[in-house]
Amino acid sequence: MFKSIPFKSIFIVLFLFSTLIAIAQNAALKQFDSEFDQLDFNTRMAELKKFKPNELSIKDRALFEHLSGKTQYLNSSGVGAVEHFVKAKELYLQVKDFDKVAELLVTLAEQKSLSDYVYADYKPLLDEAIIYAEKSKNPDLLCKTYKQIGKSIYKLEPQKAINYFQKAISIAKKNNLYVHEIKINGNIGVTYFEVLNDLKKAHYYHNLSLELSKKHNHQEGIAYAFVNFAAIFRKEKNYEAAVKYYLMALELKFDNYRANVDLIVLGYISDTYKEMKNYEKAFEYLDKKKALEKELSDQQENKIIRDINTKYETQKKELENKTLKIKDQQNKMILYAFVGLFIIVVIVAYFRISNINKKKKIAEQEKFIETQKLENVLKDQELLEIDKMLEGQEKERLKLANDLHDNLGSILATLRLNFQNLYQQKVGINQEEQEMFAKTDDLIEEAYQKVRGMAHAKNAGVIGSEGLVPAVQNIAKKVAIPNKLKVQVIPFGMTKRLDNALEVTLFRMIQEILTNTIKHAEASEISISLTQDDDSINILIEDNGKGFNPKTIDKKEGMGLSNIEKKAEQLNGTFSIDSFEGKGTTIIIDIPI
Repeated sequence: MFKSIPFKSIFIVLFLFSTLIAIAQNAALKQFDSEFDQLDFNTRMAELKKFKPNELSIKDRALFEHLSGKTQYLNSSGVGAVEHFVKAKELYLQVKDFDKVAELLVTLAEQKSLSDYVYADYKPLLDEAIIYAEKSKNPDLLCKTYKQIGKSIYKLEPQKAINYFQKAISIAKKNNLYVHEIKINGNIGVTYFEVLNDLKKAHYYHNLSLELSKKHNHQEGIAYAFVNFAAIFRKEKNYEAAVKYYLMALELKFDNYRANVDLIVLGYISDTYKEMKNYEKAFEYLDKKKALEKELSDQQENKIIRDINTKYETQKKELENKTLKIKDQQNKMILYAFVGLFIIVVIVAYFRISNINKKKKIAEQEKFIETQKLENVLKDQELLEIDKMLEGQEKERLKLANDLHDNLGSILATLRLNFQNLYQQKVGINQEEQEMFAKTDDLIEEAYQKVRGMAHAKNAGVIGSEGLVPAVQNIAKKVAIPNKLKVQVIPFGMTKRLDNALEVTLFRMIQEILTNTIKHAEASEISISLTQDDDSINILIEDNGKGFNPKTIDKKEGMGLSNIEKKAEQLNGTFSIDSFEGKGTTIIIDIPI
């Protein structure tokens, strides 16, 4: 006969086995989370049914509710998602996962913005989210929050919304978050189209979104870009092109928000045919839209019935299982004992192998640290050379300005006085000679004024109490040409003075970019936006010129865009160029302060 197994041993084995099950569920949930964006709705629902929420830890249960809400939300069921999101938020608060709390706040705000709520109703959600996001400095979370704020205010304050969008794009580019970049370029395009009525810029940003979507084969982004292009064509009364792009959007394969997108696009096609006075086609697509609405409504009713049946079958099955569990419990305990012993053997083996691997990793890390130290020394030397070059350029600018003003300017002024004295002493000159004297006098005066202007331009730095904004406004005023070149400076939040050395560096960057634009871009409009936050300053320079390929820029000219980029990196900032030939240029500089 078998000896009786001590209760304490059985309890330990059961505990180990339940821990193993929890670990397995945790691993499966994390795997599901990592693959979530690549799955369709049906697969997501099937995966969710595999988990038992009551057997999960609080943190895992929060993730389960979060993924359940996202599944419903991305299937155009906002109402079904809210219940899960609220549960998830409470659970995340219990485990103090504030990044996830902030993400849910943004999602709930987005849900309200798509309903009948006004901005004031959900602004507190975004205010709370931005506090968490900026504190955690989570790039994905910052992008989502800035993007949603921009989407919420783009009709009320379009320029402020664009500034939030640009901040989000800067973070997305720096962290290779291309999906955010695709969506935000589309948001900027919609702002220019719907609010600012600038079709050219709307087309430019929608094209950026489309090109990036094609590069990453992001079908959803391509579809939204097609819909936005169709809206532009409708406004230009090019209805055939609009219908073509709407139909192209319907043919694309993607799962997120699919039902809503199809309903909206079918409605747009119907409206477009109505504008073309092709009422037969208009009614055809209106019928298609109504048929889809009925299909979705039937699916929702069937889902409710299935849920009721599932609950009934589950309860019935649970009663049957309870009876079987009582009979099988003793056999399971013996099985658990063997499983527990096996786990112990595996754990001991794992720790022995792990110690060997740790020693190997430590040796590799030490070697990597030495390599990094050497790279940092070389980089510091390179940045020091750039600082010396900038300092030398600044001194050379001042010297040249003083020489122009004090030497050549004085010579020209004296030359004019002598010339006028010579003219006054000459007696009996004819009409032709008088005209020649007058033209020569005008040329000397023009030369003097040009030398004086060059001296002022070279010495137009950030001096004393002027500050960065007045200095930029001053140089913009000097380079603008009436009816030919308009230069606009848009400050936002520039209420605090920066360190003078930083202001001089930023001014020289803007001056160099402005000079290159005037010399090469053939632009008629240049916009310089300066945005200051608590911890950063953002500079956005846009022109409507002929554009260029950033890979072909001349790195030896002037201060050099390459050196501007390195200087931005030295200041722990970012520097990026968006330009296509024939479609203008956008340069973004983002520097922490």
